[in-house]
Amino acid sequence: MFSKELYQNYLRTTFLGREFNYQPKTNSTNEAAWQCFIDGTPDGTLILTDNQTSGKGRRQNKWNSTPDKSLTFSFILHSELELEKIGLLPLLTGISIVKGITAATAIQTGLKWPNDIMLNDKKMGGILIESKQTGNGLGVVVGVGLNINENAQDIPHTPRDNAISLAMFSGQNHSREQILSAILNEFETLYDNQIDSIIPLWTDHCIHQDREVSFHSERGKQQGIFQGISSLGHAEIQINGKTQTFPSGMVVL
Repeated sequence: MFSKELYQNYLRTTFLGREFNYQPKTNSTNEAAWQCFIDGTPDGTLILTDNQTSGKGRRQNKWNSTPDKSLTFSFILHSELELEKIGLLPLLTGISIVKGITAATAIQTGLKWPNDIMLNDKKMGGILIESKQTGNGLGVVVGVGLNINENAQDIPHTPRDNAISLAMFSGQNHSREQILSAILNEFETLYDNQIDSIIPLWTDHCIHQDREVSFHSERGKQQGIFQGISSLGHAEIQINGKTQTFPSGMVVL
């Protein structure tokens, strides 16, 4: 079971994750976070579960988590960011996760556009960010799912060849409490002080910069060279010698 006390010992934030809502079991931490937002919970409220039963990823994909082994959480932002900068939050979150994991475990993970956390060229986590205008103002929910202490048998059969956990990589279990607090520490620092530096920071951790990739978008599947991301966080891909910009889509390595 997740230890709130141990987590709080490592936490260095001023607002993020200070209000802690632990749910032993829930359908989705993002759904629970929206309910908390409607109820008027403070900026930075964290919702964490040890057993998420109906987690969701991008494009209506299901995100599976393993009870007491995964790190599955969401947090609420009463955002005052300009709308265009809200599009940078998936990138900021990815940087925070990579930096936080390194700080807590000395393991170097990487990023795949737009919101995958990668380790050894396999997916170990993902991000789902939602925003809504409500009677309480503009709300943002940042949802994260990370494979921490799973073994190979815990990974569902279908994605098993393309998925990994920190424990599978390192051969040892890791403190979910320390990793979570490190991620939140990094996020608050970036969010408060460095949001205008997100693009170069994200590029530093991208595992497919200047590599040939397959790209799936509303325009279909295409091959090209991933050249980076725009100031709005959109993918810039060179296809047949011409650079095209994509606000959404999926990179396949």
